[in-house]
Amino acid sequence: MANYRDIKGFTVQSLDSDPVANEGSWASGGALNTARNDVCQGADGTQTAAILAGGNTSTADVETYNGSTWTEVNNLNTGRANSGLSGTTTAAVDAGGQSPGTPNMDNTETWNGSTWTEVNELNTARMRIGRAGTSTAALGYGGGPPYQAVTEKWNGTSWTEVNDLNTPKVVFGTGTQTAALGAGGEIPSSPWRTVNVEYWDGTNWTEGANLNTAVNFNGVCGTQTSALSFGGGNPSLTTNTESYDGTSWTEVNNLSTARSEMGAAGAGNTSALGASGKTPSATTATEEWSFPAITAAILVEGDLWYNSTTGALKGYEGSIPTGAWASGGTMNTGRFYAAGSGSGQSSARIFGGGTSTASTSVLNESYNGTAFTEDADLNTARDKAAGTGTLTNALEIAGLDTNIANVESWNGSAWTETTDINTARRQGMGVGLAAPATLYAGGYTTTATADTESWNGSAWTEVNNLNTARISGGGAGTQAAGLVFGGEPATGKTEKWDGTSWTEVNDMNTARFFNAGSGTQTSALTFGGGPPFDLANTEIFDGTSWTEVADLANAARPSAPKNSAANTLAAGGGPPAESQSEEWTAALAVATVTTS
Repeated sequence: MANYRDIKGFTVQSLDSDPVANEGSWASGGALNTARNDVCQGADGTQTAAILAGGNTSTADVETYNGSTWTEVNNLNTGRANSGLSGTTTAAVDAGGQSPGTPNMDNTETWNGSTWTEVNELNTARMRIGRAGTSTAALGYGGGPPYQAVTEKWNGTSWTEVNDLNTPKVVFGTGTQTAALGAGGEIPSSPWRTVNVEYWDGTNWTEGANLNTAVNFNGVCGTQTSALSFGGGNPSLTTNTESYDGTSWTEVNNLSTARSEMGAAGAGNTSALGASGKTPSATTATEEWSFPAITAAILVEGDLWYNSTTGALKGYEGSIPTGAWASGGTMNTGRFYAAGSGSGQSSARIFGGGTSTASTSVLNESYNGTAFTEDADLNTARDKAAGTGTLTNALEIAGLDTNIANVESWNGSAWTETTDINTARRQGMGVGLAAPATLYAGGYTTTATADTESWNGSAWTEVNNLNTARISGGGAGTQAAGLVFGGEPATGKTEKWDGTSWTEVNDMNTARFFNAGSGTQTSALTFGGGPPFDLANTEIFDGTSWTEVADLANAARPSAPKNSAANTLAAGGGPPAESQSEEWTAALAVATVTTS
């Protein structure tokens, strides 16, 4: 830990109150007049001007919200549940849905602020249709069951079929007719829910940044660059909320009450509401999402300030010592010495490795926080390789007891052989949170090596060596700020990479090899490993030193994604091949800094 009295010229903010995390929170809003669920996408607008239509089995009731009170207005002409509504309190279009006699409806009605008018129907009848856009420029997509990929555009008069979703599903979304998204959803195979998010550019749907937690029947509102997803099933009802900033989804403060099938409205990820829903009974409750007033600065990890009211020096840090491991899903095929990539426990990929019947494999499985799914195989069976990158953009590097230079890249659907490393080897350490920016360090040729190579997306370049040659250690961080730790022969040695050279820093508390690594150079986690038997030990690195934290429930030599020390996965182990997984979770917290 840093000793701040020794840092000359270091300035600490003096504040009369603690700053707050810029995450937002939910608060109670006005209650609906009629309790209902099965609203799903049957709501739109903003937090202070929302409209909600239909629900339950086939109600025609419609209510509008002014930021404090719901008011009953004129009913739909045809009662329905699970329709898709786009627009505002004065101009909207509602399409599709279900009623007791019609499981999939094609009815479309428009709202002018006082009455509903039946207009031209959808081309494909369906319920639980995703929606985006306005009363005269709307988009309807997905739906079911039966599960649909169909997408239709509304021009104020009629619907026209355009390019389909990549995956048939029930997906709820938001945005405009030319820039929409569909987040999570129900898919036609186990586990029935997904982290997948698809983005519409006006012509095509493209898979992009995924949710952290698989969910279906969630509320979604906002825009393609500022969205909120909340509630839904996972598989039980959840309070989980995620915020999208145009690049990635971040878990933020939860709903007060777990629910699904609700109406959602909001202009972006800073202002939203969720109303009605299944809790599991139908409810009148409304919750409003908003951001607190930010004080002197937005609170981010690593902030340090002096609270002049309480007379305490405080910092915002990862409270990882209070984290814990919990049981996760079971791999379809147990494996040892596999490689991993991903952004955490609900977005992980495990590939290659030995099985109970073979010392190497081409197997490739993804994990969505609930279950493992088999995806397209590697081209070359291997074990003892290194993995880097994300769920949809990964590298597998080298491996095999015979040593190979082979490298494969994953694009979200298939593995492709790409440029080989310069020196064939196995059991090296991968460093890199993004596959096009990777380091491969150490490994075994005919003996342990200190060689390091850097990847730029097309070629490998030899760069400065590790200080200590090693094999089978852990790696974390980025191509510009990397970290390697442990390795065989059993060591606790840790080295930092600054983009040019490696520097030795404080050792781990427990020497080991075949240990997994995840996180960054200033917040890394290592767990499991050997020898001579499998270890359960878990340690956290704060940029300076290692601290022992909660052990794995199952001592193992697991594989893991690379991207987080606060949210990661330990999968498989052995030999012999193991198929269990464990999920690590830790939150950020404000802590008082002890001074002397």
